[in-house]
Amino acid sequence: MSWYGSPAGTCASPSLPFGTVVTVTNAYSGASTNCVVNDRGPYVGGRILDLSPASFANIAPLGQGLTQAVLHWQ
Repeated sequence: MSWYGSPAGTCASPSLPFGTVVTVTNAYSGASTNCVVNDRGPYVGGRILDLSPASFANIAPLGQGLTQAVLHWQ
């Protein structure tokens, strides 16, 4: 899990449909946030979702850059 410059509450997924609401939970702290898929990416190997900075900050410090997470969506 990483972050990139996008509007608050949004995220990028290479395969989930646009508009999908994803609950992202930090695997270490248990902190969670929701985001809506509105973009494609990430394009770096081993990453499955990019969060907006605001969403990432809900689960980990931005300076951390990356974190392990558990994803749920419907």
